[in-house]
Amino acid sequence: MIFRKASHYYWLSRYLTRALDTIRLVEAYWPLCWDGGKGRGEACLIRLRQVLRMAVPGPIFGPAGELFWFLEATDNPLSVRNSIEAAQLNARHLREELPEELWEVLGQFPIGPPVSPVPIGEVPFPRAYFLQRVAGISAIYEIARFSLEQGAAQDWLALGQGIEGMGNLAAALSALAPDDSAGPAPSLEEKTAVLRGFSSLDVYRRTRGPCYEEEAVFRSLLGDQLLPRSFAALLRSVSSSLERLEKKSSYALAPASSAAQTLAAAFRSLGNTPKERFGYLLVELQIGCNQLHQEIEKALG
Repeated sequence: MIFRKASHYYWLSRYLTRALDTIRLVEAYWPLCWDGGKGRGEACLIRLRQVLRMAVPGPIFGPAGELFWFLEATDNPLSVRNSIEAAQLNARHLREELPEELWEVLGQFPIGPPVSPVPIGEVPFPRAYFLQRVAGISAIYEIARFSLEQGAAQDWLALGQGIEGMGNLAAALSALAPDDSAGPAPSLEEKTAVLRGFSSLDVYRRTRGPCYEEEAVFRSLLGDQLLPRSFAALLRSVSSSLERLEKKSSYALAPASSAAQTLAAAFRSLGNTPKERFGYLLVELQIGCNQLHQEIEKALG
């Protein structure tokens, strides 16, 4: 039964991770975009859209409209609301398999027509409201780890979480990597906002110290094994899940495992990558993530 439901476990996890990453990145990045209403954050706003791989909303209704677009817009397929609703749709196909307490937490997320979380004239991030969603998504994963400890379901959830996380992280770092464009370069504040969104500044400080220089933020997010949501940690989780699933499932996952090994080989070149070629490495990692996802999709049929 679980094997027939594998696709729903996988996509439930991917959509939840997409919502989580969007909330945390917008929450960390938004002060740079809004800039206290001083009108200096347009370049940051453009890069935030690139980080989240979102199109430009139209028509644009100013900062409040932009924030609504990221979080609640029903016509934005990558908004937090749409990601959570897609996760709920996949969960309905798993109603008999999901633990009751997990289903209850998922059912607590808002449904129905969206209501703008931003009062007119104010554009700070509505932190309390959306961090409740972060807590809810985190609780779902904790319940799943505890309740679905045995069997393939846990590995499909971990696989979806890792695939989505790696893709989001590679895209975010690529959007902030040095390039030859004529636009203003991203500031150190922007880079550390991505670190804060994906992991923890406190963890980073304990392992690297309080100073963020050059590409240290990028390299730590990619390779630091002590950061739980670094690329290295997520890739290790994906590889472990694929290895276990290959042994106990009927899915043809050998091509996906090969794609993971190819991605790992590209990743191992990180330490020897000079600064001027760092952007190329990030593109390679994005391509590798896409190939890995495609192989998993083929296996799921």
